[in-house]
Amino acid sequence: SQKGLSTFGVAVAAGMAAAAAAVAAAAYQIAGSIKSAIDSADEMNKMSQSTGIAVEELSKLKYAAELADVSSEALGKSMGKLSKALVQAGSDASSQAGRAFAAMGVEVQNQDGTLRGSADVLKDLADKFANYKDGAEKTALAIALFGKAGAAMIPLLNLGRDGLEEAADEAERYGLVLDKKTT
Repeated sequence: SQKGLSTFGVAVAAGMAAAAAAVAAAAYQIAGSIKSAIDSADEMNKMSQSTGIAVEELSKLKYAAELADVSSEALGKSMGKLSKALVQAGSDASSQAGRAFAAMGVEVQNQDGTLRGSADVLKDLADKFANYKDGAEKTALAIALFGKAGAAMIPLLNLGRDGLEEAADEAERYGLVLDKKTT
């Protein structure tokens, strides 16, 4: 019975060591997940500041971009370039950006003369791009409005307004929309 008890003690010790290792691994995974969530929220806050788009709207766009295989980096850079193009077109309708928006039939100003928000203009642009034939002209137009990362934005733009709004609704249903306080 002492031999059996000794064997049982060794088995229990090995089991406890395995359980302790599993708990430590789980704690490490949880800590990594929490850090990843915090880093993601921080990234969203910084992107919101650099693009001028509210965090809530930007988190919806980020989800749509992920569905279209557009990186967060490309989205952030492109939205920054779009904001610059909006300002340029709003102050000089004969500028390259002004002519591009006019040719597409996309208004850059509200009726009171203020600039429209980038997210709203993006939806109008997406409707236009979704109907354009893929090719060099479409790519050149995307680059003119969104900068070098504009070509990467085409899959997102091809979703059209309805696709962007559908992705935004889905992001809300899944609880993926962050607010300013969270970020």
